[in-house]
Amino acid sequence: GPVRLPAAPPSSCRIGYDLVSQWSGGFQATVTVTTEQALDGWRVEWTFPDGQRIGRVWDATVRQNGSRVTATAADYDRVVPARTAVAFGFTGTWTDADRAPDAFTLNGRRCA
Repeated sequence: GPVRLPAAPPSSCRIGYDLVSQWSGGFQATVTVTTEQALDGWRVEWTFPDGQRIGRVWDATVRQNGSRVTATAADYDRVVPARTAVAFGFTGTWTDADRAPDAFTLNGRRCA
């Protein structure tokens, strides 16, 4: 029969999006992940509401496919102790608007 995986514990993470600065056509933002459980490797995903494009990134590796963004840990910040935070930042470009993303996932699960 099918292999049944145990259910994962409920999400206990918070992801904050901080627009550090914004200028005509560009912006800088920081994403902060706070987790109750220790992480060994992490993946944060979100969708930009206004078609923003990622430019330079630090403290993570970022792939973008249309408005969908996937950020994965850098080698040196992939292990995150329980009840601590990890952050990464980036610059980007925008055209008509620069609203913050509202739905983030950590390793595929919704965060507050």
